[in-house]
Amino acid sequence: MPAGVVIVGAGAAGIGAGLELKGRGIPFTILEAAQRVGGRAHTDRASLPGYWDRGCQWLHCADVNPLVPWADRLGTLYDRSHDRTRRAYWRHGLRLSEAESAGIDARTDAGFDAVYAAGAAGEPTIAEALAAGGHDDPFLLYLMRLMACDEPERASARGYAAYADTGVNWIVRTGYGALIERMAEGLAPRTGVTVTGIEDRPGGVRVATAQGTIEARAAIVTVSTNVLLSGAIALPAGEARDLVGLMADVPCGAYEKVALALRHLPDGLSEMDGIAVDTGEPAKAPYVQIVPGAAPKMILHMAGALARGLSAEGAGAMTDFALTVLASAFGAHFRGLVTASAVTGWGGDPLVRGGYSYSAAGRAESRDRMIAADTGRIAFAGEAFSPRWQATAHGAYQSGRDVAARVAAGLAA
Repeated sequence: MPAGVVIVGAGAAGIGAGLELKGRGIPFTILEAAQRVGGRAHTDRASLPGYWDRGCQWLHCADVNPLVPWADRLGTLYDRSHDRTRRAYWRHGLRLSEAESAGIDARTDAGFDAVYAAGAAGEPTIAEALAAGGHDDPFLLYLMRLMACDEPERASARGYAAYADTGVNWIVRTGYGALIERMAEGLAPRTGVTVTGIEDRPGGVRVATAQGTIEARAAIVTVSTNVLLSGAIALPAGEARDLVGLMADVPCGAYEKVALALRHLPDGLSEMDGIAVDTGEPAKAPYVQIVPGAAPKMILHMAGALARGLSAEGAGAMTDFALTVLASAFGAHFRGLVTASAVTGWGGDPLVRGGYSYSAAGRAESRDRMIAADTGRIAFAGEAFSPRWQATAHGAYQSGRDVAARVAAGLAA
């Protein structure tokens, strides 16, 4: 007898799909090429003292996020004392006043409002939407790159505005990746199993792996759009392969982090979630996350061309950039606070090949077409397939559950 459903990938979408099928009593197997579960949710416990999240870390849209109840059940700690990220700002080596910081926050809000308004009215790029309103604050532009996961010139404002943001964001303190790992307990995902192809067969599918072939009634593919675009998983001609063609319009951008372990945080930062430092270059007003506690850290976030360029140069270039930025804010002695460093490499990871997805300029409808497509016994799920929560772990999780429910209904028909 063939297996019920093969789920390809053990990230949030794959775990969501497995939980849905388990609840319905449908047999399934989760195959994961990496030696761990979680996908782009990865709590690193090895590279630095304590732990840090290499990927997602915030419970976005926390007031409606379906992973919050899971976090509560599993004892995951998150900070709900405030909904908005508390940031301090530096320029020319000086911390800006509260009034100046409030002005930056207001300009940031206005910039995002402009993108949403432009996206509702048409399909300019994010850059065009910002320029039309004169929104050129360097802190806003850097943050927009992070949120879009690429250069504003590349991304569709309409596609970005499809995200149903509630403005409530709670940071996970005990590891977002650790939460997904806990959710996977009882699902028996098989790690270290690389899927190389899926083909149709009478009554189901045949899944090829490096360890052999599995026959199943259906497959749910949850890997990133960039992995599928690379051709790493061969798909049959027809609806499934046509769907991958649409993914060229919904690529994963570039997003990387540099994490610095510190002896202690610089003075005056204990109540902040992060800082932003204006370096005087339009594309370089970096956001740096603050991790307090017994193993304090500062984590610089970068996206778009900056992330691509520095990651191509290597870990040393990424770390040097972070140290230079923070020394410009706190002085040369900051370097002496650093005890260890680590960097991400999502773009170079063959199992991910980027950050999270965005709609390419002028192509927002492609995501809608991807979500609506009927690809038969080979179904697709993930953050790129979320109609209102794209680019997030909870969007991936909900997509996995929704697609698994649809597959289950098809098997029962």
